[in-house]
Amino acid sequence: FVDHFVQGHVFRLTLPSGVKWNNPGVTSGPATLQKISDQTVDVTFGATNNTGVDIVKIALDIKVDGATGDIAVTIDPLDSGVTGGTIVFARVGVGKTTAVAESVKTIGQTGTGGTIRIDETCVGAIGDASQKMTLKLPSNFVWNGMTAAKISFAGGFAGMASGDGVANSTYKVEGDGTRTLTVTFNPPDSRTQRGTIYVVPEIKAESGAAYGDVTVSIGGDKVTSADVVVAKYSDWGVTVKVEAVKELLAGKFDEVTTKKITIEENVPGSLIQNRVVTVKLPDWVKITDINDFTDSPTNLVTTDPTVDGKGSKFDITIANATTTSKGKIEFTLDLSIEGNRSGDIEMTVSGAGIAESKVVVAKALAPVTATATAANVQIGVQAQDAPDLTITEGKAGAIELKAEMSSTGVDGEITLTLPAGVKFAATPKVAVTDGDLEVKADQARLTDSDTVFRIPVKSESVKPSTIKVSGIKLTLDRTVPEGDLLVKIGGSAIVENSRAAAGWYDDTVAAGGLPDTVDPGEFDTATAVAVKLANCVTPAPGETKGVAVFKINDAKYVLNGQEVTMDVAPYIKDGRTFLPVRFAANAVGVSDANIIWDGVARKVTVIKGDRVVQMTIGSKVLLLNGAAITMDVAPEIVSGRTMLPIRFLAQALGADIQWNAETQEVTINF
Repeated sequence: FVDHFVQGHVFRLTLPSGVKWNNPGVTSGPATLQKISDQTVDVTFGATNNTGVDIVKIALDIKVDGATGDIAVTIDPLDSGVTGGTIVFARVGVGKTTAVAESVKTIGQTGTGGTIRIDETCVGAIGDASQKMTLKLPSNFVWNGMTAAKISFAGGFAGMASGDGVANSTYKVEGDGTRTLTVTFNPPDSRTQRGTIYVVPEIKAESGAAYGDVTVSIGGDKVTSADVVVAKYSDWGVTVKVEAVKELLAGKFDEVTTKKITIEENVPGSLIQNRVVTVKLPDWVKITDINDFTDSPTNLVTTDPTVDGKGSKFDITIANATTTSKGKIEFTLDLSIEGNRSGDIEMTVSGAGIAESKVVVAKALAPVTATATAANVQIGVQAQDAPDLTITEGKAGAIELKAEMSSTGVDGEITLTLPAGVKFAATPKVAVTDGDLEVKADQARLTDSDTVFRIPVKSESVKPSTIKVSGIKLTLDRTVPEGDLLVKIGGSAIVENSRAAAGWYDDTVAAGGLPDTVDPGEFDTATAVAVKLANCVTPAPGETKGVAVFKINDAKYVLNGQEVTMDVAPYIKDGRTFLPVRFAANAVGVSDANIIWDGVARKVTVIKGDRVVQMTIGSKVLLLNGAAITMDVAPEIVSGRTMLPIRFLAQALGADIQWNAETQEVTINF
């Protein structure tokens, strides 16, 4: 890719034992070469191209000094952008001829493979008498149109003419339409340089032909046997790829452009003339512009595709089918991603006679995430403490100072919106706890009948930042249902492509019909994330009055004169009386419905009126409406039952407790 080669970076080429550098050099491209030793050269990049992909070509000029077989060069990147590895580039000749395919071409049912070059290993190696050479294809492949014109001679064989194959300097070709092609030839005598034969392989795949490499087996009277791969047999269709999978912020209008996307034929003619290729993205992504659209050959597509910013797909009409070279279409896309989405953005390409292809072209990144340690709040109770809320940017600048929602850009603000029936009882506090984002904390305010908390942005971050919202107090009316209480986080600083915007198309604000219509690039969604702030629970019925008497080591207790049997008896530990949680809570007037056990956190919550008490197994800290009280003993689990120190629980819930050492009894008045 562009910029992978960096000026001044060095990579190294090393030859194996038995091979020495002769006169290597850079033949083209921004680099210079320095010979370090007989086996090693260093290549240094010069001034590289900032707009295109650089190509450096190096002449591998060597001397063979004892090596046999394949000769490979080893590439050491040395922290440069070059890929390391070992590449075979030559072979020490051990027969009368050598054979190579100058390229490997992709073909369909019919096609032309890479040209085969057969060289004498030395002058006169195959003699000057009439002889035969055979070229055999794999099963279910046949030669297709192999006339004498597809064979040519050069070097010491120059001047060969098509003839009867017997006279000096003549040749003939037989076997077209079969697997085996025979070339009968009589090379010139008295030649002074090595001879070369070129074969242009025209190939046809018949029923049962295997996809993949097409190898030609070469043999003959004096031609050395060799196998060369000349083509790759491929099915009709296209390959779809993206230069890189880029992270794009959801909820934004600007700077949401993919890297270059390429649709390329596997074989020429895969895309059928006058058919339509459909490019489709998920419904939660809208295409607001198509950029840098190119086609190759240039008449493959004569009319560039367009979009209106309201949909997730577009069509490309194939004007002319390709015949000799593979067609290629390239472009980038401007996108608008629904504000509450994240994850892979998969593009589907179909139509024009090709099978459906899919590729991930970008990854949606949530502009912000949010967390809170949910606490219990009671329905119908005012000014209850709620936990702190933490909002974290997905990347730097995700919370914007100015949002592209109008022609001038509106002031960015973050909003926290409560569900129906819930209000803020006081204005929370807000502070940036990490990063360099700035907010106008002194201008943060409650609106919409105290259901929305608005935080204006002062400046954008260059480092992903975190905001803490604390001092949250909630009032819940009687209409709020039990269960999760979710706060929605949005606002123009976070989600700018909601219905409240003016729309976005062709890299600019589009005149919109807000709020009546969903305009280009817009979604109905105005929330980036909804986080559980609290768990709504039903408050206990009106306070009751009574007395409960417990006795140490006795599994029965007396509640308002009635004997109640427990499944475990109270005991004394470290000078404190421990009771099972259910009966301890019942003893101070709490119903079973308001005793909540969290097995994951190993925490019990007891609710009575406007008091919420939380105790955690193994912790000496008791929370009363969120305020910490330190006990001198901790709750524990005995025989599968949660045991609580009754004095601290009773006092936290407003009950009176008395201890009689002589009778070993605890009396609770509530």
